[in-house]
Amino acid sequence: MTLPSPVFEDPIVFVLGVARSGTTLLRLMLAGHPRLFCPPEMVLAPFETMAERHALLERRFWEKGGLRRTFIELEGLDVAAAKQRVADLTALGVDDVYRLLNQQIGDRVLVDKCPHLCNYPSAIRRLGAWFPNARFLWIVRNPGSVIRSLQNVNMSEALFEGSDYTTAEQLWRGGNQAIAACVAELPKRRWLRIRYEDLVTAPAPTMREVCGLLELEYDDALIQPYEGDRMRSGPKGARAVGDPNTSTRARIEPELADRWLSGFDHRSVDAQTKALAREYGYDLDSIPLPGLSEVSRVMSEVLADVAKLEATIDLPDDLHNLEGRRFLLRMLFATVETFTEYSDADWPRFHAVIGPTRKMFGDCPDADVVRTRLSLGAGRRYRVSGRIPPGTVYVGCLLHRRGGKIGAHLNDAAIVRDADGRFELLVSAEEIEAGPGVTALKGEGDETELVIRQYFGQREAEAPIELEVELLGEQRIAPPLDPDTYAKGLRNAGRMLATIVERSLMFYKFVTAGGLPIKQFHSGSGERLFPTPDNHYQVCWYRFGPDQAFVVRGKLPQARYFSLCLYNVWLESFDYTRHQICLNHTQIQADSNGEFTVVLCDRDPGVGNWLDTSGHNAGYILARSLLHEGDAPPLRTQTVWMSELSDALAGDQAS
Repeated sequence: MTLPSPVFEDPIVFVLGVARSGTTLLRLMLAGHPRLFCPPEMVLAPFETMAERHALLERRFWEKGGLRRTFIELEGLDVAAAKQRVADLTALGVDDVYRLLNQQIGDRVLVDKCPHLCNYPSAIRRLGAWFPNARFLWIVRNPGSVIRSLQNVNMSEALFEGSDYTTAEQLWRGGNQAIAACVAELPKRRWLRIRYEDLVTAPAPTMREVCGLLELEYDDALIQPYEGDRMRSGPKGARAVGDPNTSTRARIEPELADRWLSGFDHRSVDAQTKALAREYGYDLDSIPLPGLSEVSRVMSEVLADVAKLEATIDLPDDLHNLEGRRFLLRMLFATVETFTEYSDADWPRFHAVIGPTRKMFGDCPDADVVRTRLSLGAGRRYRVSGRIPPGTVYVGCLLHRRGGKIGAHLNDAAIVRDADGRFELLVSAEEIEAGPGVTALKGEGDETELVIRQYFGQREAEAPIELEVELLGEQRIAPPLDPDTYAKGLRNAGRMLATIVERSLMFYKFVTAGGLPIKQFHSGSGERLFPTPDNHYQVCWYRFGPDQAFVVRGKLPQARYFSLCLYNVWLESFDYTRHQICLNHTQIQADSNGEFTVVLCDRDPGVGNWLDTSGHNAGYILARSLLHEGDAPPLRTQTVWMSELSDALAGDQAS
């Protein structure tokens, strides 16, 4: 036997809307009217029986508090008693609970806020039949705001439970379409759609319209939602579900109308959503694209440029082509890190530029190179302090100007230090009156970075320098990560990446086209390759067969540091973690006159001065003399068959 559906003559108000549309604010505003009773979400409306409700809330336990808080308010119960009160209702129908609540609130009108109803359209129709005098208040909000809010709220995935929606966009569109279909079946006098944006920017006119639907006199308390408790809070186990931010607010904030739109990309939603939004007065295409979209755009451009740069890597040797792609990705990582992680000139930090897996422009395995971003100009001054340990081979400080130009520099000979090697360096584009124990480094005003190099003769026996850097003057607040700054850093990284790859490839093409005759050493400053100004460079492009060796003869110069090092096409030193590809002045075996012979080949030739070509039959060999005195001694080369190497070296005293 089917029981007849209940019919209530009591007036009641149901607040409809998808999650994050402002239903909580609307409830709090309505709670200010003396003729209304507005508890937090009781989660009654979707169900016919309390047993059905109990089954859902056993999984969604955090929603149990609303009905408990209602009975605490009406009957003065504590939490334990309120829990038992609700448990005792499990065998009843939901209509019985509505009847009970209407009895307890007297002549006030019950307001039931339930955003769940957009997932249960059949329940909206059932409520309309149960309560012929019910009024339905439907609140909508810009889909961009709802989507962004859902993307950032804790446990947002729980809001999709019980629905066919899997995304915030689907929830907004489908939920509002379901509500629209239901209220369209009701007389117009029984429902009203309002917009959240109007509620916060024009609260009084909007609430006067609401009062017209409810046939109530307007009351100013309606637009003071944060005066009094209004069941916003509650003890543990009986707390309201809704917008968690209501407890922190003191007034209606008009700026909330579009705050979430700053991160919304209208291109992310489909045409159906945009069409429905237009029906509600929202033109999504007119919303400015967020900064994050610019980051995505620049990322796409950088990655497209990476693909274009890869297409230029088409050399005769497969190993060179493979290393070119590795170099491209290494430099992508390096440039992005440099321009996004270490780009704030107000908060300078030294970071390593080269290492075993980050190499460029003829890196030296015997050198540590660190860099910090800076920006010289009126009133800007940096202090670099630290310690240069006794016995350090070399320390050089170099300013780079805009466009990669070499700027002012000095080395440890000009740095004032105390007995322990501690120093202070002031860097500025203005005249510096350096006090006792202070060294000045003056720029031109367009400097963008400071590079400090330390050379080692024997790494295991020499201590690294200690460095700190700070911008002097008023302390600036470190800004949070923002999309515009990040996008700018990515653009700069893309430009630098192209410069590095193109200059490396350009140098190779210049050399192999005859710009530097093969197997001969040529002197040069290397100015376009960000060199150490105190170095004298001699570079040789070599090529020989698998059964051959390449012999270099010379004399150690009078210099702080000297080395011979092997490089690939991309001006990366070979793998020095597993191969001997560099010999410096402390390692080269020379005779009493400083004469030496070094052998390049791909297998141990049985001599001390061996440089392992590591599978390469062509590449660069670079000689660097640091702060050398007089002219650099010439370097001579010879290509010999491995079978004839012993005879070729017979006259050499040191090899």
